[in-house]
Amino acid sequence: MRRSFSVFAVFFFLFCLISNNRAAGLRDTLPSKVFLLGENEELMDALNKKYPNLLIAVYDNNMDKAYDRWMEVLSDMEDYATSINYDLKGIKLWMNIYWNMNGYIDYIGFYLKPNSRNIKINELKAFFTSYLRHQKIKLSASKYYYHNGSATFPTHYNLLKEKQQN
Repeated sequence: MRRSFSVFAVFFFLFCLISNNRAAGLRDTLPSKVFLLGENEELMDALNKKYPNLLIAVYDNNMDKAYDRWMEVLSDMEDYATSINYDLKGIKLWMNIYWNMNGYIDYIGFYLKPNSRNIKINELKAFFTSYLRHQKIKLSASKYYYHNGSATFPTHYNLLKEKQQN
C-alpha cells in the first residue's frame, strides 16, 4: 500500500511538472506587443508579412507629412511618460512601430543606441506596454503599416511646432 502511494505521488509530481513546462512553453511562443529588436526573429518575420507598408506610403510619399506624424507619436509617448512620472530624457533608440488599420499601434520593437542614457530594458518595455494601452494618437489608414525610425527624448516637438506657427 505504501509503495503504490509513492508511485502515485511520483507520477502526479511528473504530470504537474510536465504540464507546467508545457504551459510555460505556450506562454513563451505568444508574441509580446513590445520586444527588443533582434530578440525574436520569427516575430519580426511575421510582422514584416502582416505590416508590409511604410508610414510614408500612407501619406502618399510625402516626407514632411510622414515625419510630422512620426514626431506626433513620439510626442504622445512623451506626454504619456510625463503623466505617469516616467523619465524618458536622455533615451535614444531605434524603433520599429507597427500600426493596424484603425490607426493604433499594435507592436513596438526597440533597441537602445550606444549613446543612450543607461536604463533598465524591462522598465522601458513596461513603459511601452503601458503606453500601448493608453495611446491617444491615431494614424488611420486603409492598410497595415510600419515605420523604422530613430527616437531621442526629449523631442522638443511641441516647442518646434509653436515656433513654426509664430
